[in-house]
Amino acid sequence: MNRQIYDMEQMAEDVEYPEEKYDYFVLAPNVEKRSREAFAKLKGRTGIRKTILMDYKNFHREITGEQEASIYQDFGGEAAVRVQEENDTQMARKLVKTGIREEDHIALDITGFSIPNIYRIMNIFKNVLKIKHLDVYYTEPKFYIYEEGYFDAYHTRKERRCEPLPGYCNTGRDEKEVLVIFLGFDGGLAGQVFFNLAEDGQEILQTLAVNGFPSYTAKLKDVSLFNNEDFIIKIGRENVRCAVANNPFDAYNLLCGIKKEYSGVLLNLCTIGSKPMALGTCLFALDHLDEVKVTYPFYEKTQFDSDEEPGKIWRYGIDL
Repeated sequence: MNRQIYDMEQMAEDVEYPEEKYDYFVLAPNVEKRSREAFAKLKGRTGIRKTILMDYKNFHREITGEQEASIYQDFGGEAAVRVQEENDTQMARKLVKTGIREEDHIALDITGFSIPNIYRIMNIFKNVLKIKHLDVYYTEPKFYIYEEGYFDAYHTRKERRCEPLPGYCNTGRDEKEVLVIFLGFDGGLAGQVFFNLAEDGQEILQTLAVNGFPSYTAKLKDVSLFNNEDFIIKIGRENVRCAVANNPFDAYNLLCGIKKEYSGVLLNLCTIGSKPMALGTCLFALDHLDEVKVTYPFYEKTQFDSDEEPGKIWRYGIDL
């Protein structure tokens, strides 16, 4: 029998929230205003006992101390815990020591996290801290700023290293696999992932591309396809699937269908699309760790758009 394991709602101005809703609110604030927008909306409308600020070192390499101080001015007081470590793995371990208990009511805002760190955090909440329910928030960008014209790369393409994500590569190295790439706006990146894995000698039986459709806004519906045209021609247009860009559960359900279609074959998931899509692939991977691995094209530093304005805010209620 099927059961509902989630709910999804858009935060609106007229929504009322009960007092003392969250024991912990976890987020990774940065120079993008939208990384703090959900907290700003919630803090005066619901109770938050303690805030955990994940301060990733690579987020602040190129900003001044004054800019960094302004990011954290909304989180003053004894109720805010700032987690700072040298690398992402140590950050994840430090989160375990913040006092979160299995029975606590937790909110996680994934807006400011990198996609690999969304996977790390969710793994900790489910498999280490044994959290049963989680409210996940995400704030969409109101618009995208393109560097080289409307249909050109959202970010300038840079070489990246494609590696399995620790904790999500529990299967044999030499297994045949189906590669599933969730497309993003970075021109050529999907093709780079595809060719890097082939160069490493991985035997890929089939490659599927997932486009974010419907997209955040109607005008963005074809941008990822345009920017990955060469890759799509290579794998065949018939191998392009769709999942709603802001709905992690649509991505999850799509992967359930792909798993059934390619029964017994390892699924290699690579998400370079939206963070809600990454959340969906993460939830799927956590439920099928023996049949899935996760690959990501890592790069040296995270890029931000400080002029990006906050758009719609979504809450995803998830039973882990």
